[in-house]
Amino acid sequence: MKNSSKPLEQLREETLKLLESNFTHDVISVEEYEKRVDIALNTSTGEDLIRLSGDLVPLAGQQKPASPRPVRHSKQKDLIVGILSGIRRRGRWNPAKHNKIITVLGGVKLDFTEVQMPDGTTTLEFFCLMGGLDIIVPDDVRVDVSGLPIMGSIENRVSDPEDPNCPVLKIRGITLLGGVEVKPPRKRRRGRRNR
Repeated sequence: MKNSSKPLEQLREETLKLLESNFTHDVISVEEYEKRVDIALNTSTGEDLIRLSGDLVPLAGQQKPASPRPVRHSKQKDLIVGILSGIRRRGRWNPAKHNKIITVLGGVKLDFTEVQMPDGTTTLEFFCLMGGLDIIVPDDVRVDVSGLPIMGSIENRVSDPEDPNCPVLKIRGITLLGGVEVKPPRKRRRGRRNR
């Protein structure tokens, strides 16, 4: 069954409209309005948006944003193999709870930027033999990386988010004459270079 929870941006837009209507009807002060709008524009979780509008009154036919339903894994296990070839997953794809990744003289690129990450932990277990694995992780996902590089490398360039309840990507494995790189989306990497 397809998850029916509202996308974060839709929830953000509804919350901002509710804040605006409550401000224009003098339900909240200008200071409170500005403070909540700032939080609404910068948060990366639906729970924050729900909390912002919890005490507000729907006006002019508006409804309070509905609490997002928990996102669950669509399947328990998946196998991703790149042998003498390249595999790329990007856009809105659905990771399994446990993912095995094998690269032999090939490459695998997993982009989680547009993935609606399931609650809890998603596991990536890799084996790279003279191959490469690139994992792109957005700001609102915690990364837990460990492994054994044999004449290879495992590099984590992602910072932990502040939210302790965010989804977790657990990455484990072995690389032999290969490389594993966990990195933020390109836009954020450019911003870091310009600092």
